[in-house]
Amino acid sequence: MSNNNSLDFRPSGSIDFETVEIPASTAAVPASPAPPQAPAAPVDDRIDTDPLSINFGREKAHKPLSTERMLAGTTIDWLISFPMEARPKALCDKYPHVANRLAQGWADKPASRQSVQALVDDTRWGSAGFAAQVQGELQRLLVGLG
Repeated sequence: MSNNNSLDFRPSGSIDFETVEIPASTAAVPASPAPPQAPAAPVDDRIDTDPLSINFGREKAHKPLSTERMLAGTTIDWLISFPMEARPKALCDKYPHVANRLAQGWADKPASRQSVQALVDDTRWGSAGFAAQVQGELQRLLVGLG
């Protein structure tokens, strides 16, 4: 940058750092060498591992189809199988891809309980999780799964 004006244009992703020298006397030195470890399995950063993402298990660059942004027929059947007051309508309205995944595996009660519990406990990125209405619906689903 030519001057210190904070309003200067900076391309996305560019960060200015200050060079810092670490004196040799204060540099951390391990007391003993670390034992050899098996190499970590390679991670494919192209695959979306966020279970709430519409692209879960697929490449992040995948463009969701319009049918993936609406309720599937089996999800509608799942939804109307609940008593009117217990239907997770806000979940289906705001997160149809999550409702579709829940409905698809609902017959497997232990797996469904684990999935709903993970959604209830979700605090990704330090957020509070789902909105209160959706959180309440998830709690009711969890209670229903016993």
